[in-house]
Amino acid sequence: MRQRYEYLACLTLLAACGGGTMRVAQEEENDSEPVALAPAPEAAPDSVPTPQPEYTSPDSVPPQPALEGQGYAPYGGSAGLEFRRVGQWTRTGISEARRLVIRDANGWAEFWSELGVGDRPEVDFSRDLVVVAAAGQRPSGGHEIVIDRVTQNNGELSISVVETTPGPNCMTTSSLTQPVDVIVVPKVNARNWSFLERKEVRGCR
Repeated sequence: MRQRYEYLACLTLLAACGGGTMRVAQEEENDSEPVALAPAPEAAPDSVPTPQPEYTSPDSVPPQPALEGQGYAPYGGSAGLEFRRVGQWTRTGISEARRLVIRDANGWAEFWSELGVGDRPEVDFSRDLVVVAAAGQRPSGGHEIVIDRVTQNNGELSISVVETTPGPNCMTTSSLTQPVDVIVVPKVNARNWSFLERKEVRGCR
């Protein structure tokens, strides 16, 4: 009987203390970082600007050097000697046909004063020659003479001259003209020269 009272007393004591809560032992914390379910996206690298081509203003382009001598311009065909044109005129003081090669400053000054077309350009006769083709006086406009090619072979210059006259259907002025063409060409040890003539008629509708 006493044992029964002791048993009931234990149960009463346990009830008074409240039901003990069972705790599930938690896993020990570990120092490792939790594993992500999916890999974290890689950080985008710092964007590097693509170098742009440097803009060049048209004003920054250096000007091309001008040819020496007033009125000079490159001329000549793809073959032969390169030469510079002093000028072409239709009204001059040269009233007769001429083919000249001028080799010194005195001859150049004399010819230019007869030509009568303005200031005389300087020519270095230590390295250059002046070549002249004059058609003579013509009864109207529309006539032209041009030195279109100069070649050199064994010290001889061959100078090609083309003289053009207007065709029957061309409209021309009735005033007198005296066409002249003047060029400067390198000496290239020239000892002799010859002129090759060609005549053409300009067609007009």
